[in-house]
Amino acid sequence: NTFFRPFYIPRDGYPRMMQTNWLNMLTSAGEVDVMIDIHKEPKAKAMRSLDMQLTMLRSNLSFQRTRGNIDQEKDLDAKIQDTNNLMDEIQFNENDSYMVSTMAVAYAESKKELDVLCEYLEDEMQASHFKIASTWNRVKSGLKAVMPLGAPNTLQDTYRNIDRRALCTFAPFVSGSGRFNGGIPIGKNKITGQVEFLNSFGNADYRPPNYNIGVTGISGSGKSLLLKMKLARETSLADTHAMIIDPEGEFVKITKRLGGINLNISPESNIIINPCAIAVTELQITDKDEELEALEQYDKKELVERDGVKYVRFVPILEKINEILGFFDIIIRGQDFDQPGLNVFQRTMLEDAIREVFDKHGITSHPSSLYTDEVKKVDGQLIQSQVRKPEPELKEIYDVIVENHGDDVKAEELIAAIRPFLRDGSKPLFDGQSHFGRGVETQLNESRVVNFNISHLEEGFLKPIAFHVILNYIWEHWIKSPEHAIKRKVLYVDEMWQFIDYEQTVNFLEKVARRSRKRNAGMCWASQDFVRILENVKARGILQSTFSYFFLEQNKIDKKKIQENFNLTAGELDIILNNPGKGEGIFRVGDSSVWIQTDPSDKEMMFIESNEAVLQELLNNMKKVQGYAG
Repeated sequence: NTFFRPFYIPRDGYPRMMQTNWLNMLTSAGEVDVMIDIHKEPKAKAMRSLDMQLTMLRSNLSFQRTRGNIDQEKDLDAKIQDTNNLMDEIQFNENDSYMVSTMAVAYAESKKELDVLCEYLEDEMQASHFKIASTWNRVKSGLKAVMPLGAPNTLQDTYRNIDRRALCTFAPFVSGSGRFNGGIPIGKNKITGQVEFLNSFGNADYRPPNYNIGVTGISGSGKSLLLKMKLARETSLADTHAMIIDPEGEFVKITKRLGGINLNISPESNIIINPCAIAVTELQITDKDEELEALEQYDKKELVERDGVKYVRFVPILEKINEILGFFDIIIRGQDFDQPGLNVFQRTMLEDAIREVFDKHGITSHPSSLYTDEVKKVDGQLIQSQVRKPEPELKEIYDVIVENHGDDVKAEELIAAIRPFLRDGSKPLFDGQSHFGRGVETQLNESRVVNFNISHLEEGFLKPIAFHVILNYIWEHWIKSPEHAIKRKVLYVDEMWQFIDYEQTVNFLEKVARRSRKRNAGMCWASQDFVRILENVKARGILQSTFSYFFLEQNKIDKKKIQENFNLTAGELDIILNNPGKGEGIFRVGDSSVWIQTDPSDKEMMFIESNEAVLQELLNNMKKVQGYAG
């Protein structure tokens, strides 16, 4: 019980200029068969046909001019010019004329599904200025024309003439090579043998819709190797700065070798990451951004101008309050995150307490409210003029709640949940002024690579909380910072699947992925449990905001999910499901795919390999090779 509908592109259904790979809209839409019938016209016949067409166009132009139809006049002028040019090219053997028919049949298991598919196809084609028409009263002829029966196409009105250049766009396979935008070498093309390049930020000629990259693959497929190779090459060769959230300690050695800063975070360290710390944000005054939209007309702000572009600087009070509420929502869910989050009463208590603490510090939406005029010693240096005020702290919010609601039964759970996170509790990482070590805070702004190593934290509870707070800190103080506005910034999030079940964290990751482009930043995330992300409704925003993907080896049981969500071809699925080599897979940028193999050299492997046993084996092999060569 299969329903089908034949359709074709009519003579007037082609755009004036055709782009390569337009057939992909038909071939990748689902159950659709496509037939292209091509006949080259003899030179004499083509010239006669074009001459007749030219006469008709000129006659029509004269008629439209007498009626005063200016729009039609411009369109006909363009067609006459195109026809004249094509006749000249054919006459001097610089071009050819072809009669082409594009027909297709869509299939579905029900009439409703067929209607939905056909409407989708029509919308997709119209977006590229193509029209499609159904063979309503000639269904049998339309079906026979597409089926591989060797029978001639009897629907003559489906044919139209095109030239050699337009015919090139009908090729279903454009190229085995990826688009070259400069950047860093990322691997070898398995089809062409050429080196493929990655430029996360694009160039003046082409910039992607966002700068985010996803890397997926099972354990041992080469994810970490690819990430570290990308990190090393981009920071060394592409003037890029990077911050890493490292759940497994995988990036500690590469960060050290790159001369970066490792922040090894644990309850025993003297590091404090304050979730209440707030910073100035800066946006172009014409930007449509959530923070800017939340800024009321009467809120205080600062206007600045650079290179003729106007920017607005302000302190996003409302967004920061929501971020702090998100932190408390996480900690109140308990050890296994199986408890409900903040209720209405707790949320109100917290919001009132946060606002009271902000008022106590004199923090408003104006950037100057975060500073005070005095002389202060920071890391052994005297700083005069504007100095940062002390940050609001967790303890201050706790004290306000205890003072205002200490006798309220509704506040007992909230007070008990916050207590272990104070500086004298068992989890003191988040209470106090942000501190990363003596002299480190100044280096954070200058270092090209900073790694937040959270591998020493408790898996079930403290690590997800630390991940959320660090993500918040990086967004607030690095990605959004006006000091880093023109820097190319990449946030690396390894093993993202570990944190995908925490609602507040997923929402924050989605916000970073969606809004980082305006801050000249991108997020590079990796995950071995890819389907866990696909099945999370809230995580879909992250996937939709990720333009480029590396698909390394995948689990065979995940084939259907990957196919449904990314529409990979049968050949691409075959590559990533049937035991590809380490670092081998599909590199997809938008709709363009490349079969790729990462290509770190032996010396580069010594630089990026973190497994000591593998590194030692590599060194021994290199010594043997050198010994043979000697």
